[in-house]
Amino acid sequence: MTTDTLTLPAAEVDEAGTLRFASQADAEQSLTLGAFNVAVPDGLDVSAGLAFCRSFYEPATGHPGERHRGHREHGHAASKLGYEDRPDQVEQLQLESFLWQEYLPDDVTAVLRWMRQLTLDVLYGVFDTAGVPEGDRDLITGGARQDTGLCYTTVNHYRAGLSDRAGIVEHSDSGFITTICTDKPGYEILHEGRWLPVRERPGHFTVNLGDAFRVLTRKLPRPVTAVYHRVPELRPDAGTPDRSSFTVYMGPRYDMSLYQYDTGGRLREYQSFRDFSVEKAGKLGYAFHSRV
Repeated sequence: MTTDTLTLPAAEVDEAGTLRFASQADAEQSLTLGAFNVAVPDGLDVSAGLAFCRSFYEPATGHPGERHRGHREHGHAASKLGYEDRPDQVEQLQLESFLWQEYLPDDVTAVLRWMRQLTLDVLYGVFDTAGVPEGDRDLITGGARQDTGLCYTTVNHYRAGLSDRAGIVEHSDSGFITTICTDKPGYEILHEGRWLPVRERPGHFTVNLGDAFRVLTRKLPRPVTAVYHRVPELRPDAGTPDRSSFTVYMGPRYDMSLYQYDTGGRLREYQSFRDFSVEKAGKLGYAFHSRV
């Protein structure tokens, strides 16, 4: 860590699916920051995902079976999320995991499925570090292991040509965990009252821990921070594509409650996750998904 950049703790997931940090101190720092890096698994090529980020918003070609382009106008009727033109520089496509095969190219779906398994392993590793009992995890996640919780991808195109806007507005994520793959720097964290750029770590994803973790663990001995982060305004760079990123997110379903442990370690219902999400969207200045 330096005075003007932040280096996140780094971890990896071993062949048994266990999240491993270099030290216990690094594991605990990841809870305090609410963010860390996790190594990209050997054999996972993310280039198909990044290529999709650079094409999903382009007009459709009209070719039968085309899934790389045309998503701005598509509609994605089976999804409660879909395409969104945000008030910052980002336009994004969000699709639930059970719809990836239906709407996305096969090579992109393959990358996301690999990232989904990695994200699940990391989530359960953070539960271990935070001291969340194993027997409670299916309830609080809505069945993440069984893929009955909420899991989706967010595909982001940062439109650098839109000036006087944040790249992406400062916020915390609402769910438990988001695994991020990006092709350019720009990610910043609010740390000890200062916005600090995060130093890129080649060969690693960035992991954000979110509000569902913060609410759940706030009264436990090792509470988890929901990292407050942003991307500042990006400027056009001649000859290079706009910034791209894609993620895998996991959280409670919108028809569930958020849960919280009390000071005696008893699990209690806290608030409807949908109500929590609607209130938060309003504070950030954008409309909540109308189909949820």
